[in-house]
Amino acid sequence: MKKVLAIGAHFDDVDLAVGGTLNQIHKNGGECFKLTLTDNVTLSKNLKINIDYITSKKSSSEACKILGIKEIKNNKIVKCSKLTYSKEYMQYIEDIIYDNQIDTVFIHYDHDLNQDHIAASEICKTASRHCMNILMFQSNFYLNSNNFSPSLFFDIKNEIHNKKNSLKCYENSHNRKNKLFDLTFKRNEIWGSYIGTTYAEGFIPIKLKHEF
Repeated sequence: MKKVLAIGAHFDDVDLAVGGTLNQIHKNGGECFKLTLTDNVTLSKNLKINIDYITSKKSSSEACKILGIKEIKNNKIVKCSKLTYSKEYMQYIEDIIYDNQIDTVFIHYDHDLNQDHIAASEICKTASRHCMNILMFQSNFYLNSNNFSPSLFFDIKNEIHNKKNSLKCYENSHNRKNKLFDLTFKRNEIWGSYIGTTYAEGFIPIKLKHEF
């Protein structure tokens, strides 16, 4: 994993699910990129959420600096909750993958319940089909009949501090009910216990090249 791209529907998705892993790959000499597909604008009175594009973009930039990630400017960004599969958008992402010689792609879980996440997964699975490694992540806690059950884990005990600091860059509205970030770290602890460490991030591989 020398040239890695993590693709999120919203600006904080990658930081929540893959931040520690990307930071580790960066520290080990790899080159990590992040691409966000929507403007993240969300307004919900019921959930008390008010997220704007400018603030989200600024927060993402600050978080990427902490994690050692290069953020790719999206010239085709779409409105939040309006993301759908299109051949044009898929090929745009495919070109980014080829232009940056990406060998590993992290994408959304394909059985998520967030509509943007589902669309992002569908688009990115096709766009990254020629990559060596494709790994799915979950950045929320929704349950359904196909629950997220990772089988590949990255030990991030040495990166958890940077991950926590990166999420501090985001405004309160990103931290759903002031619980999302803490729940994420608790899940990282649980996954860490699976592999005998303190913190880990978990993924479902679509394909993964491993050399003995």
